[in-house]
Amino acid sequence: MYATQTPNLLSDALERAYSQSILNASQPLSLSKIARRLGRTLGRAATATGRFIADAINAQAEARARAMDYTRTPW
Repeated sequence: MYATQTPNLLSDALERAYSQSILNASQPLSLSKIARRLGRTLGRAATATGRFIADAINAQAEARARAMDYTRTPW
């Protein structure tokens, strides 16, 4: 069997220029920005979880109150 060779799509100079343009265009990673974004996301998740738990507790309390109203009927 013959090994198939893939043709070079870009010449060395074009490949070098392409890789340099990508490296120059990309922005460096900032750990402080990542940490702030992660903190905001975790804060929003905690807030949403707290609201959900509060809504569930309130719904249970309302259901209990309605059940008490029904048991106090003078039948």
